[in-house]
Amino acid sequence: MVGILIAAHGGFAEGLLNAVELIAGEQNQVKTIGLYHGDGIDELEQKIRMAVKELDDGDGVLGFVDILGGSPSNMVMKCMADTKNLKAIAGVSMGMVVQAVMMRDQSGLDELADICEEAGNQPVVLLHKQYEEMLDDTEMDEI
Repeated sequence: MVGILIAAHGGFAEGLLNAVELIAGEQNQVKTIGLYHGDGIDELEQKIRMAVKELDDGDGVLGFVDILGGSPSNMVMKCMADTKNLKAIAGVSMGMVVQAVMMRDQSGLDELADICEEAGNQPVVLLHKQYEEMLDDTEMDEI
């Protein structure tokens, strides 16, 4: 099974996993790492390396980070230099992680990364506009 690592600023990674587990149930072989004020970059790198080592049972690890170019992203990319079975996606969303935990039993690392990328490419929806459109459609049906 593909391991999952979520590394992000502050408590975002932990909160994201908590929300995903409300939908998908408690998850094994998933780790979160938060970067907080005062944390050192070397310490972050070591936490990521240790997590990847613990998560990889031979099927690899799919990492998620919050912002491309942020310290979690940079340290995950640094770890990729000498880690074969590590793929990662920046710009994590809850939909991506839900797909990852639901599909990782039946998908290889590369396929899972593609599935999660597709989930992340879904457009944002301006909910207030969608609501207005629904109201307009309801009013048209009443005429």
